[in-house]
Amino acid sequence: MPNQFVKAYTIKEVSKMINIPPGTLRQWEKDLDGLLVIPRSKQGARFYTNEEIKLLETIKQMRNKNLSKEMIKELLHQHMVSESTSESIETSLAPISEEEISSREEIPDISMVYAAMETFRNQLIDDVRAEIRTSIRKEVLEEVKKEISKGSVHIVKSLSDSIYKSNEKTKLEIHELSNHIHNASEHASETLEALSKRVAKASKGTSEQLRSLVHRVTESSEAASEEFKTMIHYISSSAEVTHTEISALIETLNTDREIYLETITREREQYWEDVNHREMMFQDLIVSFRKAAAAEEKVEKPWWKFWS
Repeated sequence: MPNQFVKAYTIKEVSKMINIPPGTLRQWEKDLDGLLVIPRSKQGARFYTNEEIKLLETIKQMRNKNLSKEMIKELLHQHMVSESTSESIETSLAPISEEEISSREEIPDISMVYAAMETFRNQLIDDVRAEIRTSIRKEVLEEVKKEISKGSVHIVKSLSDSIYKSNEKTKLEIHELSNHIHNASEHASETLEALSKRVAKASKGTSEQLRSLVHRVTESSEAASEEFKTMIHYISSSAEVTHTEISALIETLNTDREIYLETITREREQYWEDVNHREMMFQDLIVSFRKAAAAEEKVEKPWWKFWS
């Protein structure tokens, strides 16, 4: 999509992401001039998108397997050739979409069906392209691993040529597939014309059924409205009765509360009266005891018991 937002990263951020020093990234850009193209800002600063990061990770894997610079250049070149071949396959299928657009203008009532066919065609093309890339990538990696173990560079190059030839053969097969899709779309358009006529006939009977259904729904809604009115009246009456019962209950609770408070007050007053009475009795007892003690001390002894 042309308006899709693409996130960009600086060379330091990419260095941390793939664990490669910035100097090594700059050297790779020099060694793979024309194959590893890093975009720059107006100020000349490098920035990397997800596509460049994926390519750098691929180069890192090949360097970890001790592939030479010439071998890496050759493999990247073959990858770019396969990408351009896939784009040419997509452009070869473009006339199909133009014919479908003209057929849509002739039959506007089935535009949604044509849109579904267009989506199916695009999905089929994408699946074929993805399958081609996956199969090519798997074959290249498997054969490269074998040839790395043998230490033969010449065989890897011949393998790349054979992959390119097989890619050309696949291109022809996709052309044939596109022709089959085109023929099938024409047959489907004729079938859809007949189907649209049948739908037009059936729609008349459907409209009558809808009118009858609307009439029934209207009658049912009127009956339901009367039932709701009766229910609301009943609920209102019940609410008034409930309000009266709650008011009576509140009055009863208030009366009981007042009686309870009066009882507590009387009991508290009686308790204080008992405490005060006992306090007075205790004070009288202390006074009596003191008087008795003082009277005993004032009794004089007889003169004959003075020396005793």
